[in-house]
Amino acid sequence: MSVTSEADVLVIGGGIIGLCSAYFLLKERTRVFVVEQNEIWSDSSGANAGTVAVQNKISGLQPLALMSVDLWRQMQSDEQLDLGFRQIGGLRVAIGEDQVRELQQGWSAQAEQELSLRWLEQGELKNFASWLGPDVNAAVYCPADSQSIPLKAGPALRKAVEQRGGFVQSGTTVIDIEPSGDSVLVTTDQPGRIRCRHLVVAAGPWTKGLVCSLGIDLPVSVDVNMLSITEPVGLLMDRVVTHVSGILSLKQYPNGTCMIGGGWQGQGGFDSNTKELDYQNLIHNIRLAASVVPGLRDVNLVRSWAGFEPVMPDTLPCLGCLPGHPNIWIATGARGGYSLGPAQGKLISEMVLGKALSLEGSAVFDPGRTF
Repeated sequence: MSVTSEADVLVIGGGIIGLCSAYFLLKERTRVFVVEQNEIWSDSSGANAGTVAVQNKISGLQPLALMSVDLWRQMQSDEQLDLGFRQIGGLRVAIGEDQVRELQQGWSAQAEQELSLRWLEQGELKNFASWLGPDVNAAVYCPADSQSIPLKAGPALRKAVEQRGGFVQSGTTVIDIEPSGDSVLVTTDQPGRIRCRHLVVAAGPWTKGLVCSLGIDLPVSVDVNMLSITEPVGLLMDRVVTHVSGILSLKQYPNGTCMIGGGWQGQGGFDSNTKELDYQNLIHNIRLAASVVPGLRDVNLVRSWAGFEPVMPDTLPCLGCLPGHPNIWIATGARGGYSLGPAQGKLISEMVLGKALSLEGSAVFDPGRTF
């Protein structure tokens, strides 16, 4: 099959990491193609809650999370992209003595990393966040915690990529990846092949299958996370809310709708390509949300759905060069990958271009690390 297109960099995946990778690569005037098997932004990124939090990340992810918050803010303010991003601060809550102890341990460890945090006892919460319920015994406030609106961020990033000269094509499934000297030949289900100097695989749950043909067994698992959104209501909360045990994510958008998540698992899985609601887990999620923010008890749900999230065993991203393939790069697998998308895209662009990395210690994300 003949080569019909050539690019400096071909990005497989039209989600948050793929589009951010293309965005930062194009700032260096490289010729970039993005291909996506479905609609752009239709899978994991489009099914996301939009939480851009720092304090709910494990210690190994917090520097990446802080970098990402800065990039979200810069892209929206400096580049004038309408990402629906708001840095409004976040509360990580605890209910009961055991959870308070867990929260305090995490707070102490994060304080040692010089993360700006504030401990709030139950009495202080009445003034700081009067909308929290009496079941909440303590919380930690992090001013860096933020939110974005996925339904705005996706179209804005695609538009920015195309305005910078990038080519974005949906409905294009990659069939074969063939290293060829100092380039890579990629065959899709469209006529012809694409030759690129560098290939970035940022295909979320599909990354494992794509690199398998290159002899790489990527130990990524795929969660089926559930989310719910409410009807528009008056102001119920003015901060992002997360839970010490990682089982709740709450936020209210400017239009009054409230997003309820927290990683509660649905039914199905990636192998069967099914994402179904688990109604028992969904009820637990909604009840916990209403316990933390009682104002939600009288609010109607509009829709609930489930989406895939690829996660590596250590929950850190695979971010770097594929072992044995110096011009093939992968970016996937971080817990909370949506919020970390801009930082992952920025770092991958720097790796591809051979530039100094913006984040020290990025070697821990090496795809060749031992699990």
